[in-house]
Amino acid sequence: MTETTPKKGIHYAWWVMIGYGMLMVATIGCITVMGGLFYYNVCDDLGFDLSAFTFYVTLSMVFMALGMPLCGKILASGKIKLPVLLTVALLMELIPFALMSTFTQMWQWFVAAVPIGLGLSATSTVTAAPTLGNWFHKKTGFAIGMIFTIQSIFVAVASPIFAGMIDALGWRISYVVLAGIALVLALPFTLFVIRYRPEDKGMLPYGYDPEAVTEDGSAAPAKGVSFKTAIKSLPFFMCCLVVMMAMMTSNMNVVLPTYAEVVGLGAIVGGLMVTCASIADIVLNPVIGSFGDKFGATRSMVVWTGITILSLGLLYFSANSPILAYIGAALNDAMYALCGVGLATYAMALFGMRNYERIFSVVMMVGYLVASLGVPVMMFIYEATGVFQNVFLFCILVDIVIIIAAIIGDRAAKKLPVEEG
Repeated sequence: MTETTPKKGIHYAWWVMIGYGMLMVATIGCITVMGGLFYYNVCDDLGFDLSAFTFYVTLSMVFMALGMPLCGKILASGKIKLPVLLTVALLMELIPFALMSTFTQMWQWFVAAVPIGLGLSATSTVTAAPTLGNWFHKKTGFAIGMIFTIQSIFVAVASPIFAGMIDALGWRISYVVLAGIALVLALPFTLFVIRYRPEDKGMLPYGYDPEAVTEDGSAAPAKGVSFKTAIKSLPFFMCCLVVMMAMMTSNMNVVLPTYAEVVGLGAIVGGLMVTCASIADIVLNPVIGSFGDKFGATRSMVVWTGITILSLGLLYFSANSPILAYIGAALNDAMYALCGVGLATYAMALFGMRNYERIFSVVMMVGYLVASLGVPVMMFIYEATGVFQNVFLFCILVDIVIIIAAIIGDRAAKKLPVEEG
């Protein structure tokens, strides 16, 4: 029998949120973001070409994308429990990451990218969003946003520490230390805290509607669009378009230092632009999540994409103004934040929770495959035209497409048949 009245104190849903935040710290934060701290030192020590070496990151993204539909299907089937799936995925990422301390050939990083990418597919929003959607009937967007905020805070604090450690102890020892810290931070949560549904703990979701409880005290069946209906529908294609366009332009932070150098602002300003974006990310994730909870996922997508357009306008005119560059970089992080909490809640609003895992995993697979092309496309535009501001104009056009597609998808989704299951 499921509890129908909440216990005093912190609802268990918040512990699940914290657990996923620590999982994001250990995987996206340590392996993907802070893993970038090792690139120069590894290439300098082993004589690798930097552009060739970092191809292993692209390779991991490709396998991450390809693994997402499989994770969604596994999660929906219930044949493998979420703690098992997350723990195995965590080890698939951290063991190869630690073994990088012993690598001497570039191909070894390419091989390691395969299990790391497949592991990342399970420890991403593909499992986080539906899990938190199950646990939070209220403040879902805020909860999803907070897991990315936890990750961003850790990266902001830990990055300079580990940069110093790499210089002092060397990159080989630092790989092992970082992997060990990541394991200690995440493993207790995957084993003992994170559960897929409140029913697994004999509980009801945070903010549940008492009228939605069945006679036996359990939560009412999830409502939503069937997988077969969804993938053939106009909202599905619009959702894929939104995800593809959003993830392509979310890589703007990567090219901001190049922009600063090209227009004469200098390397210091370029670095501070990235810092401004990173600080904004800590704030924007929960803010955008809360905005979506209050005003709806589609309206949130439109409004915050509009703010991204404003940021691109500021960046366009910032060639002679570091202040405009800093403000533009900070506001532009809205698109990066939307790629976390915004896309997850938008897809949830279109299709409901019934088959959300499978639907969202396919959508995200498409998004990540396109995201790997984002930086090359933006760099091609700059090199072909010789004017970096044309990159910002291109991104403005992309953002307009996002707004139009989001509105069309939302209106068409209202006509889709909703089922219980």
